[in-house]
Amino acid sequence: MRHNRILIVLVVLFISLFYTNSAFAGSVTLAWDPNTEPDIAGYKIYYGTSTRTGTDPGVCGLCGYATFVDVGNVTLRTIDNLTNGQTYYFSATAYNTAGLESAFSNEVFKYVSMTADLNDDNLINAQDFSILMSSWGSTERPRADINQDGFVNAQDFSLLMSQWSY
Repeated sequence: MRHNRILIVLVVLFISLFYTNSAFAGSVTLAWDPNTEPDIAGYKIYYGTSTRTGTDPGVCGLCGYATFVDVGNVTLRTIDNLTNGQTYYFSATAYNTAGLESAFSNEVFKYVSMTADLNDDNLINAQDFSILMSSWGSTERPRADINQDGFVNAQDFSLLMSQWSY
């Protein structure tokens, strides 16, 4: 019986750690026009926190980006696990059935905002205020630490108020 309780506690701790980490992750959804060539096999999205340094991934590899994702033959993709409060730069390439990859598309960028929607209801309201106040003064990096500075304080309150939904 004692082993069952320990196992349950470990599972709950693991789930809460996973949830806490994902609470600070932002996302960006990208969409693009399809390439009209008949032999297109898919697309790659290159991204990072620095602007690109080249025009052809065949020559410069990641070209200043931190990573890429092969998204297959779709024209819409959400990139998850991005750090809130950070600007990300994105470019796409197409590749054909022979594996030949195009040059980069135009680069776009997006600032991943720090959201004060603490309960994921797509509103910033009294419920979020209540969550923030219940964590006031905490240094345990709860979700209410909107600006992720390690403290739930007046700066987080200010961010919440600036995003308030009426």
